[in-house]
Amino acid sequence: MKDLLPRIRRQADMYESWTEAAAKNDGHLSAVEMAVYRMRASGVELLKPLLLFLTDPLRNIPPAVAEEIIRSTESWVYRRQLLRLSNSDLGRIVAEVIRSIQNTADADLVDRVTTHLTRLNVTSTYWPGDMEVRSALATESVYRRYPRARMRMILESAENFYRSETHQPQVERNRLPIEHVLPQSWQESWPAGTPEEVEARSSRVHRLGNLTLLTQSLNSKVSNAAWDIKRKALLQHNTLTLTGRILSETENSGWDETLIDRRTDELIGTLLQVWPTPYGHQGTVVDPQAKSVEGIDLRHLIDAGVLSVGETLHSTHRDFPGSTATVLDGGKLEVQGKTYASPSAAAKSLRKRATNGWYFWAIRDGQRLMNVRAEFIAQRQLPPTLPIAE
Repeated sequence: MKDLLPRIRRQADMYESWTEAAAKNDGHLSAVEMAVYRMRASGVELLKPLLLFLTDPLRNIPPAVAEEIIRSTESWVYRRQLLRLSNSDLGRIVAEVIRSIQNTADADLVDRVTTHLTRLNVTSTYWPGDMEVRSALATESVYRRYPRARMRMILESAENFYRSETHQPQVERNRLPIEHVLPQSWQESWPAGTPEEVEARSSRVHRLGNLTLLTQSLNSKVSNAAWDIKRKALLQHNTLTLTGRILSETENSGWDETLIDRRTDELIGTLLQVWPTPYGHQGTVVDPQAKSVEGIDLRHLIDAGVLSVGETLHSTHRDFPGSTATVLDGGKLEVQGKTYASPSAAAKSLRKRATNGWYFWAIRDGQRLMNVRAEFIAQRQLPPTLPIAE
């Protein structure tokens, strides 16, 4: 006990220093400090026990080894977040990893950890491979799917990767505004002709390739202006590589759907380098059926025209006859004047207990949402790449 207390104190001091560094808007972060910052931004704390293990003074693990392990475990966590897979079972895996390397020689630590992660082969814990991430993000409206802090962290990670190539300092972490290059309200200044062109443009507004970071927000008039006006404003305010690449790309051309697709592909490739997997890793699972409804929420059904904003859903529960919910923009539901982020949250507000909202709510013809979702998946034949929505 006498030896244990100073050890605990040292680790507590280290943890406090990481947290303080991660909370600062500027300054270079070490791999451990950056891991703490990214966890806070993405809403998880899964890797903190592993960080404490890797920096235990009694273990004295070489920093380069610890950094490689952090890189691998971050890849495992954030690739799953990119696919919006559940994190609920990952804490158990982190504990397993720590137990498995307790007595491992430093030279074997990285291999032991990556081998453990690559062998995970069920939907709840596996490490996604490159092809799955590329397929999912190529057409995903990421701005609408991810919390803002997580979306910003993802773009910051790409920016820092580009900066590292030219030995520039890390980007400031002061809640930089996320800008849509093609504006969210594009119709007036970026007109499209045919219905097909309108659909093509609308579908790309929230994709990864249309997003960037700015050092300061543009006023709405400039943000929604035609490209020649907006590009001049970006030139005046830009100090970021992410935006600089867009400006270089459009020196003699406009910003269009082709460039959005190209930049989406480039950014996906960058993120796969930020969070890499071992060579040849595929990320296959033995229970692909468990992923058939993963990631499908009301927003997907609205985007596909299966549900419409303003539509009324009806309770199927015997204790709540006549209770209704109104579908809102962004896939939210309104019940009794309050807004809820998911069908399950809306149902829970009535029952006061955890409830499967996809079973609780039905559309006008009496068909439960779970069956509507199943038909949507069957018709679209979606690949199993997407986390179970509540």
